[in-house]
Amino acid sequence: MAATGGSGASTTQYDVFLSFRGPDTRNTFTDYLYRTMVGQGIVAYRDSEELHAGDRIDDLLRAVGESKICIPILSRGYASSAWCLRELARVTELHELIGKPEILPIFFDVAPTDVKLRTKLYLKDLKKHEQRHGAKMRQRWEAALGKVAEIKGWEVQGKAQGEVIELIVKEVLHKLKVKQRPLDNKSVGVDKQVEAIMDLLDVDSGTGVRFVGIYGMGGIGKTTLAKNVFNELCLHFDGQCSFIGNIRESSKGNGLVKSLQKQLASDISDSRFVENFGNTDEGIDSITRRASSKKVLIVLDDLDKKELLKKLVGA
Repeated sequence: MAATGGSGASTTQYDVFLSFRGPDTRNTFTDYLYRTMVGQGIVAYRDSEELHAGDRIDDLLRAVGESKICIPILSRGYASSAWCLRELARVTELHELIGKPEILPIFFDVAPTDVKLRTKLYLKDLKKHEQRHGAKMRQRWEAALGKVAEIKGWEVQGKAQGEVIELIVKEVLHKLKVKQRPLDNKSVGVDKQVEAIMDLLDVDSGTGVRFVGIYGMGGIGKTTLAKNVFNELCLHFDGQCSFIGNIRESSKGNGLVKSLQKQLASDISDSRFVENFGNTDEGIDSITRRASSKKVLIVLDDLDKKELLKKLVGA
């Protein structure tokens, strides 16, 4: 998921930037969240407090600007850290200016009212910061806290932390999947075609399996149409979606068919930990097991043989 580049235009290097106060959550909640995200293939930036002070702020602020999502973990001691408040101010200002990173706050052992400064919890820390950093800096940091407090996030206090972390990681995966597949440039009439396909799929009409085939001569926009339908519908499936492209070329040889099966099984279960299949029948069984109790969306592009359809999605 990471993209790197040389000098010039800025490129996104991180999926997620974690903003947290080390003594509060580094070795507990934040560590568990970080390891879970990394295990799911999410490229996360976790600040190292061992960096030299002179280099640290530039490194931190650059990482903020190179991230798609920022997750501030708002703990009771968060506002006591000038580093945390600098990060948060940078995040909110960039979000307002260029629309990224997206902000997903976690209210760890505080309430949104604390972050809105309606209680004394953060106010006492801000008063201390004002004495050292000045009134303008305090106003900037107060504004950042106020903006984040208005965003719907997760409240952890009184809940099972493992369950909350699963929800957070699922949401991050969902957002990254949708954003990784930008809409193709739409050609004339494609909106009506998308609507027609969505009507055929009728995803809100209860249970059952629906197959819709899009066929025709090469170059008429079948893949563009499929991608646009996929992006329109993905939000309805809680991230349980898979778009597998260029199947005709990718499936040459039995080993490559098993690789496609593994990709599909991984996509619809939101897991990077999928076993290697001994044969394609094992792959069919695994996909069936993973999909049978879920609502999933699967798009198979450039599919030219019925045998491949059976090997990827069974009956």
